[in-house]
Amino acid sequence: MKKLCLLFLLIASLFLNACNNKVEPKQSPLAETNKSSSAELVGYITKLENQRALVVSPISKEINQTIKEFYDAIWVSNMPQDVEVGQYVNVWFEGALAASYPAGGKATKVNISKIYKPKKATLSQEEVIRKALINKDISSVKILVIKNVIYDEKSAVWTIRYKSAILTDGSIEEHSIQVPDK
Repeated sequence: MKKLCLLFLLIASLFLNACNNKVEPKQSPLAETNKSSSAELVGYITKLENQRALVVSPISKEINQTIKEFYDAIWVSNMPQDVEVGQYVNVWFEGALAASYPAGGKATKVNISKIYKPKKATLSQEEVIRKALINKDISSVKILVIKNVIYDEKSAVWTIRYKSAILTDGSIEEHSIQVPDK
């Protein structure tokens, strides 16, 4: 009788233990497809040199308590021949990225976003960025983060908010430049 009770308790404990273990549902193939269809880097092309483009994300990440504002910046090789500074792109990579800042990587796929041009504007957003880079203050920034580009219809002026992605004194200061729409 003791052996039967012990056997019953053992089976009951195994059953209860099995009930407490959650079985995670396997992700659907659709979820995996959606995950792989997300670009690994989304940002502006801020420089072109030696058949590669510097792509910098306008969205910051918090790395730790010390580095609260970090921007992905990658020198991308294997870019399409027709890319230009100022374009907003989605990039997928082949293999590992170089562990430097900015990093380096080879693109397997690059999608260039549609050109943004307000109806009443003469210039497109890409053209405004290229025009702004003639200014020595913005062109001297080594890793340029373009936060946003806004067109004011009333004054026919574009405003570009930008930062340098390189920390100098522990903080990243935001600047702006205005470009007339002509």
